[in-house]
Amino acid sequence: MANRAAVFVHRLSGHSLSVRRLSIYGSRLTLHARRLHASSAGRSFLSTLLQTAKTKNPITAQWNGQPTHETRPELVAQGETTPGILQSEYDQRRRNIVDSLPDGGTAFLFSAPMHFVSPHVFHEFRQDSDFYYMTGWNEPESVAVLQKSATARRGYTLTMFVRAKEPEKELWEGPRSGLETAVAAFGADEAWPIRDFAKRAAKLIGGAHPVYADLDGEHGLVRSEQCGELRQILQRSNAGARVRRLTPIVQRARLIKSTAELQLMREAGRVSGAAFAAAMRACGPGVSESTLQSMFAHASKMALLAPITDRSTLTTDHSAPITDRSALTRPAYVPVFAGGEHALCMHYVLNNAPLRAGDLVLADAGAEVAAYAADVTRTFPVSGRFSEQQRDLYCAVLSVQEQMVRLCHADAGYPLNEIHRCSTHALATELRQIGFHAAERDIERQLYPHHVAHYLGLDVHDTIDMSRALPLRPGMVVTIEPGLYVPYDDRFPKAFQGIGVRIEDDIAVGQTEADIENLSASAPKSPADIEACMAC
Repeated sequence: MANRAAVFVHRLSGHSLSVRRLSIYGSRLTLHARRLHASSAGRSFLSTLLQTAKTKNPITAQWNGQPTHETRPELVAQGETTPGILQSEYDQRRRNIVDSLPDGGTAFLFSAPMHFVSPHVFHEFRQDSDFYYMTGWNEPESVAVLQKSATARRGYTLTMFVRAKEPEKELWEGPRSGLETAVAAFGADEAWPIRDFAKRAAKLIGGAHPVYADLDGEHGLVRSEQCGELRQILQRSNAGARVRRLTPIVQRARLIKSTAELQLMREAGRVSGAAFAAAMRACGPGVSESTLQSMFAHASKMALLAPITDRSTLTTDHSAPITDRSALTRPAYVPVFAGGEHALCMHYVLNNAPLRAGDLVLADAGAEVAAYAADVTRTFPVSGRFSEQQRDLYCAVLSVQEQMVRLCHADAGYPLNEIHRCSTHALATELRQIGFHAAERDIERQLYPHHVAHYLGLDVHDTIDMSRALPLRPGMVVTIEPGLYVPYDDRFPKAFQGIGVRIEDDIAVGQTEADIENLSASAPKSPADIEACMAC
């Protein structure tokens, strides 16, 4: 008989409740719960066991702070914790990290904080990627604590500190998932209200075992309030010397994508390809860069709406059901829609100028699907057709890009840094063939000043601490994005001055060249495909 997990209140401490998971042999507890629920007295008793008594208010009684299978089955399938990722995969991720810790080691992961535009006006929340990778939990003010334990059923214990269900606050701020959901759906062995973190953290770091946590803001990230609380506790207890950075361990795991992760990234690439095609069709002289940006975002949403052609009729049955999974996507980053000479700026994001006939548009944009990012760049003519000089320059960059993509397999033995060196040499060769003579030094310093590649995953610049000197391995996903930006400088041919071209795809590394997969191949890329798309 299979084990069943039951959730019950373990301890009352003032107004704080802990929710803990027990493994029950058989289904006796489930059966007793159902019998209790059958009577009004039983229901009253059960409600006292819950961290938040159920009410008729759906905000707190029925909704969670993020989609679950129970609330949004069209987004989260049976057995999944988050869209596309099974509960068992999250458990395996935690096991993999714990295997890297010494016996008794404790790891603290912190959620991202909320960011505010102005008082009471907040930005859309985006979870810390390490925290999300390890838990799937998508709320702020949360902490996950992993402790390696030889006696634990899974080889580790997971304690979560999260926001408790509070109907008064949820009325204004939206639903929260609460303590029970952290245990029942997200794999926690025990859950406490986040307000209890500071007073319980000292117990969790007791002894002489190493503590793994990322306490300093790096790469522009702002750490949460609880991160500061742990830092103070470690200082007071003179335990600072025991602290080790956690993110290098997690990033090494994140570097190799699972089958499920690759499928989500494949979908992000498909959605982005559809959005690029829509932006190309909307392009024309006088259209604003901002309009293309908006078109891209809208088309990304529409790409996750079941095609209308799937419906039984196109004209009479307007009530036929459709599947809408557009809630899974949002922009992966602030995009670039740079018309004309604006493309000479690597990350031009003003996106507010009208497009001019005869110019090119450099569009660097990507959709995020279920937290996994695409990062794609296409360059296309405002008027729908490349001029001779534009086509020559574009095809030179395209040839380099295609050559570098073919190096993205383990058998080639190349790290990203070596692929970059190859791209610089290849670009010099391609330019000479169109009469554009430039020294490799000028290419590296001015015409092509950025790296050809970076890792991709939950973050656009994923696993940022992982070296680009690592040999490529199957399961890695990288971008390949050579570019050429010709300034108004008489050292370079006048016919090409003021033109910027970049072409970028998301590449799943294979073992052999035949195993390489271009996840963003659906975005029109050849001059013929771009012109055909824009003619539609």
